[in-house]
Amino acid sequence: MAEQNKIKHVIPKKALYHAAFNWETWVQCCYNYERMMGMACGHTFVPVINYLYKDDPDGAAKRKEIMEREMEFFNVHIEFGSCILGMAIALEEQKSLGEPIPGDFITSLKTSLMGPLAGIGDTIYQGVLIPILLAICIDITLTGTVWGSIAYLILMLAISYVFSFANFFFGYQQGSDAIMDFLEKGVLDKLLLGAQVMGCMVMGGLIANYVTCSCGLEIVTSGSTFNVQETLFDAVMPKILPLGFTMLVYWLMKKRWTSIKIIILIVIIGVVGGLTGILTA
Repeated sequence: MAEQNKIKHVIPKKALYHAAFNWETWVQCCYNYERMMGMACGHTFVPVINYLYKDDPDGAAKRKEIMEREMEFFNVHIEFGSCILGMAIALEEQKSLGEPIPGDFITSLKTSLMGPLAGIGDTIYQGVLIPILLAICIDITLTGTVWGSIAYLILMLAISYVFSFANFFFGYQQGSDAIMDFLEKGVLDKLLLGAQVMGCMVMGGLIANYVTCSCGLEIVTSGSTFNVQETLFDAVMPKILPLGFTMLVYWLMKKRWTSIKIIILIVIIGVVGGLTGILTA
């Protein structure tokens, strides 16, 4: 009974690894606004396509149909979305073996999954992983060594490739049911909430370490000197000015100020504050 229920595969592991490599390495090379990552999906199928419909007289036409279907509009986070490519290859493989899987069904699954996985991928990568690694590696680089930048490059490549390959084979082996089960159980929402909280903590640490802003005003009386920064701001909350300045920039971004306008405003505030002595480094 176990043998009868065992799923048959015609694509060798070597071709699957090649497909996963193509996705992770060359996904942005043919990026365009018409199909976004559609060309990359087609390129991912190149190592496996010739194993499908090998003995079918109409194999060439069916393989062409697969490539046309896989090159339609697609956009997702590279590492988190690799499971969709693994799932698509598995479905196309089973379709070529005679399973009644409509081509539109594969396209619909890809379209429905790319949004949620793009959301969680962008949140975790750009909001948590990259800021944490940058904070650690920048601190190393500030000691006067280049090893911080080298460590960042190696760590990002290692994490991206390992996770992308693992996710790709998860999609290939487990299929759409496992991915949908993951999304429908609320795991996605919990991960997003945790990533948002972690991202806020990381940004708070980065603000305290890398945003420099202090008040240089001093009030001199007959008996003493009142330093506004040390006596007032640091007593209320250390690093309150860097936090306030960051929140000002965030508020301006919410008001749809462009980055150029914000940079010009920062320069003006810095120059005026430095010349008048209100702000110090």
